[in-house]
Amino acid sequence: MTKQINGKKGAGDMLKDFLKNRKNIAVRLLYTVIFIAVIGIITNLVWIIGALQYVFLLTTRAYIKPLRKFSVSLTVYLKEIIDYVLLTSNKKPFPFNEFPKGAEEPEPLDIVDIKD
Repeated sequence: MTKQINGKKGAGDMLKDFLKNRKNIAVRLLYTVIFIAVIGIITNLVWIIGALQYVFLLTTRAYIKPLRKFSVSLTVYLKEIIDYVLLTSNKKPFPFNEFPKGAEEPEPLDIVDIKD
């Protein structure tokens, strides 16, 4: 432990204060890195969901309703992650909070010959 000289903190005490005050920032940075990796996983999931929906749409002229509903929730979740990563929200996304629920029903598609 360093001594205070003329009422001033020593270098060791200043370093401890600096680290103590920055701990929350470092923890948030760690969560941010993790959530950026989650964004990468979601990007791959978007490709898969999109491909499945279009294959199903082309073959049956209908879409997969549960998958559309999940897609709405996924977009809300992605927005929550982006808000957290860009420091526009302090709310930690799922799994620290509930997975978001999208709208009750996704908006209707405006494509000719689709069965709802």
